[in-house]
Amino acid sequence: MRIGLESLLLMQLAYCVVGVAYNVLSYFVVAQGGAQLSTTPPVLGGIAMFTYGLFLIPGFVGKFNIYRILMGISILFYGFGGIYKHLSLYFATGLEGYHSFLSWLLAWTINVFGLVLNVIAAAGLYKKQD
Repeated sequence: MRIGLESLLLMQLAYCVVGVAYNVLSYFVVAQGGAQLSTTPPVLGGIAMFTYGLFLIPGFVGKFNIYRILMGISILFYGFGGIYKHLSLYFATGLEGYHSFLSWLLAWTINVFGLVLNVIAAAGLYKKQD
């Protein structure tokens, strides 16, 4: 059983929105004098997630080869920056650079969710029609 492209794109869009929201929240915490939620600077994280949202456009307009290539790039970029980096930093320094364990766990979990979706997209493991 394969997921439909429309459902996949909507879940990827949700990943994007949650990622942007996490970084906006981090920005507001910093603006109030607190520590950022993760080691990723909030503005940079927000820009990265906005860029990811742009990567979804080819999928919405039926340019499947371009969409799949961009999802492959996303696997490399967000898999390293969003999963490997957070996990390796946690094991190397604990929660240094993170607001809390919950903020670390949210950052890592959000990106694992996105990685799974991006693998499905890049590998073409979806139905083009829902």
